[in-house]
Amino acid sequence: MKSTMLGKEIIMRELTAIDLDVDNYEQVFEIMGARFLEKGYVNEEYLPTIKEREAQYPTALPVEPYPIAIPHTMANAIIKPFIAPVRLKNTVEWGDMSDPDNKFNVKLVCMLGFKDPGEHIELLQILMYNFQKPEWVNPLFEAKTEDEFYDAFVKMEWTHD
Repeated sequence: MKSTMLGKEIIMRELTAIDLDVDNYEQVFEIMGARFLEKGYVNEEYLPTIKEREAQYPTALPVEPYPIAIPHTMANAIIKPFIAPVRLKNTVEWGDMSDPDNKFNVKLVCMLGFKDPGEHIELLQILMYNFQKPEWVNPLFEAKTEDEFYDAFVKMEWTHD
């Protein structure tokens, strides 16, 4: 019997960040990876595996009007499941999921940690559904504080087409 799909409770306030000041996507992994490790969400495997996976299989999606990135890694690096919503101070180049040679300027990163591959597929569909809705996305860019950003993020609809 399959366990129930994870819900919004895995969107973690303590892993939420806005205006992260980085020059490239590797710095996003380093800064956020250190936070995930410190707070017990991931093990030592996380940083090397997410960097390696992103290099092979980029995770930026060409959602209109703003491309997003949804980086994730192998289940064996994850201790407890999470979604960490991150807004960057400035956009960084991020490889296109469907064409690694193509790059998008990403400002919104949704970092995922899962144990069950099935959950990851469903969650990607939920995120894609929400990221196509300006009425949900725009407040993520307008939020002035991490609390506002987090509160806007958890308003996503937990559904997909």
